[in-house]
Parts: sequence; C-alpha cells; structure tokens
Amino acid sequence: MNQITPVDLSRQQTDKLRADLQQAQRELVAAEADLAEEQAAVNAFRMHARLMLDDLADAIAALLAEKQSLLTRLELERQAAEADENPLGPDAEQHLSPDETEDLLVPTSTPRDKAAEKRLYRELARRFHPDLANGAAELAYRTSVMTAVNAAYTAGDVHALYDLAGELEPGELRELAGIETLEERRLREQLLRCRRRRRKVARQLQTLREDKTARLWRKARELDEPNGDWWSAVRRDLEAAKTRLEREVSLLIRQIEEEGKYEIRDTKYE
Repeated sequence: MNQITPVDLSRQQTDKLRADLQQAQRELVAAEADLAEEQAAVNAFRMHARLMLDDLADAIAALLAEKQSLLTRLELERQAAEADENPLGPDAEQHLSPDETEDLLVPTSTPRDKAAEKRLYRELARRFHPDLANGAAELAYRTSVMTAVNAAYTAGDVHALYDLAGELEPGELRELAGIETLEERRLREQLLRCRRRRRKVARQLQTLREDKTARLWRKARELDEPNGDWWSAVRRDLEAAKTRLEREVSLLIRQIEEEGKYEIRDTKYE
C-alpha cells in the first residue's frame, strides 16, 4: 500500500503554489493592461477637452470661486450683524443651490485626488502602524514602511503611496517565516506580492474612475449624439451649468446688497 510521504506532500504544495502564482500573474497582466488602456484613453480625452472646453471650464471655475467667496462673505456679515431675520424674507434661501455644482463634471488639468490620497494614507497607517507590532523584527519592518508612507504623503507622492500599498502585510511576513522549504517560501512570497500588486492596480483604476475628467469621458461615450458628436452635448451641459452659476452669483450679490441696506437702515434708526 502506497503511503504519501512528506516529500510528496511538499512537492504537491510546491506544484499548487506554482499554479496559483501563474494564475495570479495572468490576472495581474490583464489588470495592468486594462488600467493602461483606460489611462491612455482618459489622458487623450483630457488633452482634447482642454482644446474643446477650456473656455467653459475656466469660466465655471471662476464662477465657483466667486460663489464660494460670496457665500463666505454673506455668512460672515450675518454673523457680524448677529441678525436672526433674513431681510429678503423666509423664502429667499430656497432659491440658492450651493451644492448643485459640487459634483459638476468639468475636465481637470491633473487627475490628483487629495481625498483619495488621504483614504489611502489612512489605510496604510492602519496596516503598518508600529504600535501594532508583535516582536522586534515586526516593529522594525512596520517602522520602516510607516516612515516611507509618511514621507510620501507629506511630499504628495501618490505613486510612492501606491507602491507602498504593495508591501507585504506583517502577518504575511510571519506566515513566510513559518514555511520550512526555501522553494515554497520563494513561491509564496511571489504569490503574495503578485496579489498585492493586483489589488494596487485595482485601487489605481478605482481612483482613475473617480476623477472628474474620467467620469466626463465615460459620460461622453454614453451620449447618443448624431455622428457621435460628444463635444456638442458636453458643451451644452457645461453651458447650462455656467448659466445656472451666473444666476446663483447674481442672486447672492443682490442678497448681500439687500442685507447691507437692511443693516444700514437698522443702524440709521438706532
């Protein structure tokens, strides 16, 4: 009767690790190709958008900045006057829509997303914080990685942050240390790093898809326009948003002027 020896078990484990690694490598290659293809398409769209939409994008950016400045001024003047009553009447506020354009799809010059960087930094801090170390070796590893994370975040180097997201987990290092044979340890480490790289690529793709230019690109592709005339449809949307912002800015200016008159009348009759 044949018995399975430790050598046979080790060989089976090695074969399985090798097959898992090959599958993970194929998935990684496909994911990287998808990311590269979408990045190239979005970047091309971004360059074309600058030519086709820069005038509207600049006008909208200026209106958004003016709107926020007016909203801030209005709030500061109200606080300074300590006025509980709105001089334009109780229904004046409902004509304003300060949040309507927060998610406006305007092409951006760069795809940097500071909120995404902050989320990634927090994730890395949870994974590699030295206070969670179990032993001196793990403490040294966590400290090394966390030092690099802090430096990359401070420098705004998002590519370095994504690279650090591919570092092995401390628990994975402990797992590797428990593997007896050199070949199994090598294959397991390659597999872990490959899977980590796959997750990194998935995170990069998610961040890319959250970028406003990328979302505008996807929206343009879905538009049902004669002869595929995306730009006319996109310009119509942006021109409508510009008109809406101009109305909101005008209303805010009138509101500030009216409140100023109200405060002057109040002071005059004291």
